[in-house]
Amino acid sequence: MTQQKKPTIDALIDAVLPCHDQKRVTDIRIGLGYTAVKLNSGECGVACTLRHRLEDDTCSLLPHAGTMAGLEVVEAIPLLRSQNMLEAAVGLATINAIAAPALPQSASTADAPLSKFLGITSKDRVGMVGYIGPIVKELQQCAHEVIVFDEAKTMMKGITPTEQEAQIFPHCDVVILSATSLLNKTFDSLLEMALNTREICVMGPSTPLLPEVFRERRITLLAGRRILDADKILQIVSEAGGTKRFEQVTQKVYLPLKV
Repeated sequence: MTQQKKPTIDALIDAVLPCHDQKRVTDIRIGLGYTAVKLNSGECGVACTLRHRLEDDTCSLLPHAGTMAGLEVVEAIPLLRSQNMLEAAVGLATINAIAAPALPQSASTADAPLSKFLGITSKDRVGMVGYIGPIVKELQQCAHEVIVFDEAKTMMKGITPTEQEAQIFPHCDVVILSATSLLNKTFDSLLEMALNTREICVMGPSTPLLPEVFRERRITLLAGRRILDADKILQIVSEAGGTKRFEQVTQKVYLPLKV
């Protein structure tokens, strides 16, 4: 009998929780686009702020506001499990800060198109969760079909309703998942739908660059970012900046996971 894998968020937490009892969170910035966490060791990580999933009838969105800076990382990491999207973002950003220094040698920082790393051809049907404009345009130029789902952009032209994911994903050659699917807890169910894919990529600045967790879940590529200037990232996040403003202070990282 095949042993059932633990949920991916639990595997991420377990992967980084040991051996970090001396590290603390020294700064947390929760912006309109991203959340950033800086550790006392200097590392920084980010995770998307899912605004569309926040309560809109209160000015107090985080119950523990005013107490979170100074948390030990062993307290911050498990917040990824929270149903509060801001707490979950703090947890994922902390995980990303810890994962940052441990990039394997197989990681590539080449400024090459995503389609090259995924080997996309004119015959491929690509399913994508999370609209990223430049990536969609790139894929449309080389793939047979690109189908985009995004729960936050349901009224946008060209976005397919998420209710159709279960019908479409099994027939995709390539699937690209935004790492925000870890925050809204849809990641594992999306993987279960992608039964016949040749390539599965997790991408975006929220992506934890932890190959040992994702390789055993059939992920073939991690496409994330390495932060080069932690203090500047904190400022950008505080001033409601996002991916476009990250370009000068981060570096794209591609981590192939195929054996």
